[in-house]
Amino acid sequence: MTNIRFVYMYRDASNYKQHGEVILPNETQRTVEEVDTQIRSLLSDGLFFIARQVQVEERFFDVVSEDDHPWHEFVMVEATTDPAFDPIPEQQRDITTFLKELEQAHHTGWDEAQVREDLIQQIEKERQELKRWLDTHRDGTP
Repeated sequence: MTNIRFVYMYRDASNYKQHGEVILPNETQRTVEEVDTQIRSLLSDGLFFIARQVQVEERFFDVVSEDDHPWHEFVMVEATTDPAFDPIPEQQRDITTFLKELEQAHHTGWDEAQVREDLIQQIEKERQELKRWLDTHRDGTP
């Protein structure tokens, strides 16, 4: 039986990248094309997701900056004979379970607040700065 490798990354606004992957059993023998199509249909714009909502490792950088945001990016899926690797092995997820988690997140909505606390604080700081800037420039003055 082959497994399915789900490859993703975090790309900040400066285009610095951190890669991640999960390898899940394919007990239902789904084709790579079928899995790819289903994943893309469930992600925001066919590419983006919140890692914590589907229980994969967040690949943010250690130090948070103004370039950071909560979204991870889907890269690809492929068949592999490599052993399964899941960040939550106690659940023994397979690809079908993972697809159900993606579907649930898609239906409830991708939640930008489901990330590490320091990133939430950075995002809120940036929102407040933007709000202040908009408030001071509403009357048309620079």
